[in-house]
Amino acid sequence: MSEFAPIIVIEVFLVFGGVVAFAWWQFRDLRKEREKRMRLEEKQADKGE
Repeated sequence: MSEFAPIIVIEVFLVFGGVVAFAWWQFRDLRKEREKRMRLEEKQADKGE
């Protein structure tokens, strides 16, 4: 079993890295959508004045 330890460790790091990368990507996308919505709301508020 110990002969597979390095492979298991590499696999854990790859999976954890993938999860972290996916979470970062999703939070980045949410931030961009929130900023886009705020700009649209500001534009609509300026037209309403």
